[in-house]
This record gives sequence, C-alpha cells and structure tokens, in this order.
Amino acid sequence: MPKFPSRLKRDTLHGWNTVSLANGLIEAVVVPEIGGRIIQLRLGQHEFLYVNPRHLGRIYPAKENCAASGWKNYGGSKVWPAPQGWERTDQWPGPPDPVLDGGPYSFRIVSQGSECVAVSLESPHDEYTGLTFSREIRLRADCSTVQMIHKMRNSSSRAVRWGIWQVTQQDASLPLAIYAPARHYRQMFGDQPFQHVHLNHDAGLWQLDYADRVAKFAVHVERGWLVAMRPNHLFALVETFPLFPDCPYPDGAPVELWVNGQGTFTLPAGTIDTQDDPNGCDAYIETEALSPLVELKPGEEFSFPICWHATRVASPLVSGVSQAALISEPPTVERDGSTRLTGAFGFFEEGVLELSVLAKDHRVLEEIEIRHVSPGDALRLNHPLRIKQQARKISLRLRIPSGKLLADVAELPLDA
Repeated sequence: MPKFPSRLKRDTLHGWNTVSLANGLIEAVVVPEIGGRIIQLRLGQHEFLYVNPRHLGRIYPAKENCAASGWKNYGGSKVWPAPQGWERTDQWPGPPDPVLDGGPYSFRIVSQGSECVAVSLESPHDEYTGLTFSREIRLRADCSTVQMIHKMRNSSSRAVRWGIWQVTQQDASLPLAIYAPARHYRQMFGDQPFQHVHLNHDAGLWQLDYADRVAKFAVHVERGWLVAMRPNHLFALVETFPLFPDCPYPDGAPVELWVNGQGTFTLPAGTIDTQDDPNGCDAYIETEALSPLVELKPGEEFSFPICWHATRVASPLVSGVSQAALISEPPTVERDGSTRLTGAFGFFEEGVLELSVLAKDHRVLEEIEIRHVSPGDALRLNHPLRIKQQARKISLRLRIPSGKLLADVAELPLDA
C-alpha cells in the first residue's frame, strides 16, 4: 500500500463543480466546465496558481465570452492553439474564445485506484481552428508530479496546421522568479524594456524576477524544463516537456512568458493599457510551454506531454533539474578538516536517497543510505565522506518505497 495513495474526488469550489486529483502530497483541482482548466495546484497548503477573484464561481455563456464582450480570465492552467494573432486565418485570435478557452469540456474517469488516478477532458469541435483539444491529467501515489498529455485532433474536413500551447498563470503576489536553461531570448511585447531579466551565459541559465510591468518573452530553452521559484517561501514548481529542435515553433521558441503588470503593449489593432482591463491588473506570470507546429490531415492527432513537479527546497537558487529532483545547489565535496558532501535539493518523489561510490570502470565500491526524502521536505545535504582511493565518481540516487531504484538525482566526478 502506498504511503500517500492517490484518490479522486468530486467537490465544489466557489460554486464550480470540480474534480480533484490528490495523494496526500499534492492536489490538482480541475473545472471541466470552463475550458477544462486546472484551476489550482497545491503542495500541502501552498497554492501555486493565480485565480481571478472577479470570476470566482462564474460560468459565462458564449455570447459573454467573445470578442464583443471581452475575455473572462479565470486564471489557472489551460490549453490553447498557437500561433496567436489577429492578422491571418492561420493565427488564433483569442482569447476570448467561447469554445476552447471558455467552453465546457466533457469529462471522464480514466483510472481510479490507490496507485494512480487519471481523468480525461475534451473540448467541443472548434470550427475556426478545425480542432478538438483534449488533456489527460494523471497523478500517481507517493509523488508530487502531475502528468498531462495534451492532444489536438483535426476534427474538420480540411488540413490544418497548429501547435499546442499550455498557458499556466502562476501567482506572483509574493516574490516569484522564473528560471530556464537558455542563453537567448527576446522581448515580444511591452512598450518599455523589462529590466528584471538576468542571463548567466556561461551557465546557460536565464532568470526573470517578477516586477509590476507588462512584458512578454520568447525563451530559447536548450533543455525541456523551467522553474517557477518562490524564494521567500522556498517552494518551486518545475515544468518539464519534450523539445523538437528540428521543427518550427509558432513564435520561434518552445517557451514563452507573459508578465502581467502595469504599462502598455501594442498589437496591430492599437495600443492597450493593462490598467483598463476589466480582468484587473493582478500580479501573475504565465509560463507557456509550446509544441512545434504540426500539419494534420482530417482525423489525425498530435500529442504533447507536460509534467508539473512541485517541491519544497532548502535554497532559492536553481542549478538544474534531473528526473527526480530540482537541484538548487549542486553536490560538492568539501574538504576543510573533514570531508563532506554538500548540496541542496527539492524532490519530486517519496523515497530514500542513496549515495553510490563508483570506480573508474563504473563498478560500485560502496552504497550508503543517506535519509528519507519527500517533496514536502527540503534537503540541505551535509554528509560525511570517507572516499576510497579508487573512487572516481559519486552518484546520488533515489529509491522509492517499493524498493525500486527510480533515478540518478545528481552525479559528481572525483579527482583522480
């Protein structure tokens, strides 16, 4: 029996009918009636997503969620077609959109057991794009990873060419920083340069700190992850996704960020002042992961998987992401009178952290159990070491409660 079994429950939130996927560590709250949204994500009591208080519990009919009536920005996470635009028919002129963004999605249970729960959501057919969208949301026991498989199906009688665009509004009312493995980026929108961006070219790490100034960026990530870090509370939400380096992306990059704040930005139809938006000018950042553009014949479909990994960390820094952990401070051998292994991590799985000492020929010289780890418990490592002469590498590994070795967390070469 898992320590944190998965469960599925139906409930209401501010009058919305919701479905929650939970396991005692993390909870994803879904509202099928408003565009198949994940309206909130919680690790313990910590909430990650922005929810617009102006629309709590509301469900607007199509005539109130269209260009003439304006966008109803509920918040949360949703899936849209890309590219966005208002100049050509191969661009999606939303939001607002009464079908894919604001319309009701059908709902069915895919799996319901202590080891895994999963639900599937599907949009109506959208005549403008020719698409039907679906997203399967899956949560396993004993982990803080929410797995999502997004699909777009050509449900029309013509060939179409679109990309999948997951848009997640993350609450920035408290300090929020975004990290991505990138050396190149460009500001797409915002009539004033956004000053709160830092680029460590040597490390290949791009950082944006939230400031109350509207902007949008295209970020050319070199690996398929980004991190939303809450430095004051030491919580992080990691998004992972596949990259398609040889394929064209809707705006030329696999990651985009929208910074919601004061100021103006200019579209072909004119200049928009965000303080005039009836949705308000609240503090959030949209983290946007995109698939490449795909041409679909009638009946064909394309899938794009994305995972969220929520964790608590001991350090507000970001060094990298592995399969099982956020690496805040990479493992280092410290020698100052004694020899110690140090580092700081946030884990995505419940399990036991092990240390393996390897020889040059990859033979395991020693295995040491360090401690139990959990997504809700930050780890700052300070472990004594006695390194054998023939040791050439140290590997940190995570073993899950069943005893199965899950993954390498991080590796460290040793001096010969």
